[in-house]
Amino acid sequence: MSVDRRSLLTGGALLALAATAPTEAAPAPAKTSKHDLKNVAVYVPGYFPESAYANGKPLAANRRFNRAIKGQPVHKMLTRVGFDGSIRQTLLPVAAHDVEVAPDRSIGVLCSMDGEQHTAFDPETLELAAIGPSLGDGWHGGGHAVYLDGGKTVILSERAPSTPYQGKLERHYGRLTVRDPKTLKVAETYSTHGIDPHDIRLTADGKYIVAANYGSTVSAKTGKFTIPRGVVQASITVVEVSSGKLVDKRVTGKGEVELRHLAAGRLDRIFAIQARYGSDHDDSRQLRGENVAYESDITTDPGYNYMSAATLKYDAARNRLTKMGDAKSLKVMRHGLSIRYDERHDEAIATYPTTHHVMVFDGATGAVSNSLDTRTVGLRYPAGVTFLPDGKHYAVTGHWENMFVFERGTHRLVRELCLYPVFFGHSHITAA
Repeated sequence: MSVDRRSLLTGGALLALAATAPTEAAPAPAKTSKHDLKNVAVYVPGYFPESAYANGKPLAANRRFNRAIKGQPVHKMLTRVGFDGSIRQTLLPVAAHDVEVAPDRSIGVLCSMDGEQHTAFDPETLELAAIGPSLGDGWHGGGHAVYLDGGKTVILSERAPSTPYQGKLERHYGRLTVRDPKTLKVAETYSTHGIDPHDIRLTADGKYIVAANYGSTVSAKTGKFTIPRGVVQASITVVEVSSGKLVDKRVTGKGEVELRHLAAGRLDRIFAIQARYGSDHDDSRQLRGENVAYESDITTDPGYNYMSAATLKYDAARNRLTKMGDAKSLKVMRHGLSIRYDERHDEAIATYPTTHHVMVFDGATGAVSNSLDTRTVGLRYPAGVTFLPDGKHYAVTGHWENMFVFERGTHRLVRELCLYPVFFGHSHITAA
């Protein structure tokens, strides 16, 4: 077959013309404004209220903030950030960690971590509604909660008294306390079948609670936790809601690596975050390639250094545990904190504040499908993550300040929805 020069030039010209000709633009996606989310609020605990002032006074001395904490030695802050531009804040008598709001928005709970009591609050006004003690005799809050039946019941994780390990796992197992959401009175308790439970999640079908159990115990010599931690048995446990029966247990580590946070969809879609502490020497060794000056990690205490620890995917239906990501991703996985599962897009979204990263994992394979250094968009120490009720977006909050909003599925930053309050330190958030 022969091709003459005229045909070739004509064809090339036509191709060039086609490339430069205006094309019919695809319709732009409809923009969401803050007005569209005017009834939505994000709730954020505040760990360091002693750093906060209002009206020229420390919060604890300010009558606008201290009504609920008089006579209470332990208190933390709670911030309600409304997309209508409102900011509401108060102090509540609890060693706060996670915050959850009932689906019907009738009540909220500020969960204690290692404290002796939890608090319930009004989601609109933030007024204290109830104080719920832990189980007594050295028991202390595990830090997380889930609501059932649209908000008619709340379940909280509780930790057993901190004692050295002496050969019997069951002595250290924590419990799930089934409580009235408005009074926090305990109706029933179940074992988590794991040591030092922390995060708990309800599966998509509502039948099971999945618990992340730290697995660590205190030293027999000092009565305190060590660096690195002494992990007896870190585990994922699956407990049937209706009976408290243990359905599945997967041991994830012994030695130094704890299991802290998780997300769950179906039983084959469980995603869990591990954590490992190292000494100052260990930290220097892992960061010896960082040639640009950096600050100390504000999300942890001096001497407590987060080392790399793989985030996991667990398929309880097949008893298959997978380390997610490659070697490059693993370096980013220091102090994994919040993780949520997006069933619509079959993705898990996790924050790593120590390395200023948000990572997205494919639900089926566990592969890293997106990784964002949030410093490049102006967000430092990303900590909390929550889906917004519009079904289109999710919010990520910085440990100390700022809330950025991203589009689900595309993970595109939606700058016009971002807000910039100060939270004074936190780990987790929730939207309602």
